[in-house]
Amino acid sequence: MPIFRILLYLLLVAGAWFFRASYIGWLGPYLFAAAVLLPLVMLLVSLPSMMGLQIALLAPERVMRGGKANLTVDFSNARILPVHSVTVHLEIRNRYTGDRTRQNYIFRNLENSRCEIPLSTACCGQLECTLLRYECRDLLGLFSIRRRGFAEALCTVMPQAVEAAAPVNFEAALSAATILKPKYGGGFAEEHDLRSYRPGDTANSIHWKLSSKTGDLIVREPLVPENSTVFIVLSRVGKDDRGLEVLRWLSRRLIELDTPHVVVADSLYAVDNEDAADNAVAGVLSWPMREACSFDAKGARCVFLVSGGEVRWQ
Repeated sequence: MPIFRILLYLLLVAGAWFFRASYIGWLGPYLFAAAVLLPLVMLLVSLPSMMGLQIALLAPERVMRGGKANLTVDFSNARILPVHSVTVHLEIRNRYTGDRTRQNYIFRNLENSRCEIPLSTACCGQLECTLLRYECRDLLGLFSIRRRGFAEALCTVMPQAVEAAAPVNFEAALSAATILKPKYGGGFAEEHDLRSYRPGDTANSIHWKLSSKTGDLIVREPLVPENSTVFIVLSRVGKDDRGLEVLRWLSRRLIELDTPHVVVADSLYAVDNEDAADNAVAGVLSWPMREACSFDAKGARCVFLVSGGEVRWQ
């Protein structure tokens, strides 16, 4: 109980007792009894609102690192009288870094309202905001009821997409280990090979100009990469989440080059569009920071290694 309010109440009781002792009449005993019973009466009046108060937590799904984000504490109360004050005990844990803080906030005269609490976005990661418990006080502020909280909200602090320190030659990286094979069913392909005509080849695939020079039918055979999988491995995050920034930039750059790929971190994330690229980064941030998981790189077209602000490929 708040010491200051207890002292005020004791002064009130002492004043009522002094009035009863010094005043000769019927009012003194009733006034003293009213002063003594006042906390109990106010507790009974406040109890429905204290028990009926509901708390929910709301947070933006994603926010950029360094941006502004608020945790909204939503109070709802179906009773007429407001709750005098509520002390909310919150825990905010970064699932990626493992950092956690516990904070207490006091809100007064609550009916149906929302209050905002700023969230720290200095580090990337998924912020897990949990309501541990809350304490509701009666209208006099002398008695409190402690209730367990069940509300939770998640907010992912995303890295900016920042280019690697050294330029990345994507053309050389993606073509260095490319193994081509005939395209099943024929059709168009950027790469092709020349060979002699075989029964079953279509007329569209015949290279008529070259055939007229050689006297034999020559066919263009379309080729596609046999090892088409591209991996991005998050090897080291580095200082100030630099590796995460480069990872997001590299993944988006490959999407611009129309190159689906797999992000390798705590798990494997298949990426074939910008939304999937952002979801992959958000997925990485939702688990504790650790070494990249194992994967089968046999036959990979290219493996990009992200280490801090640097990108290497093999």
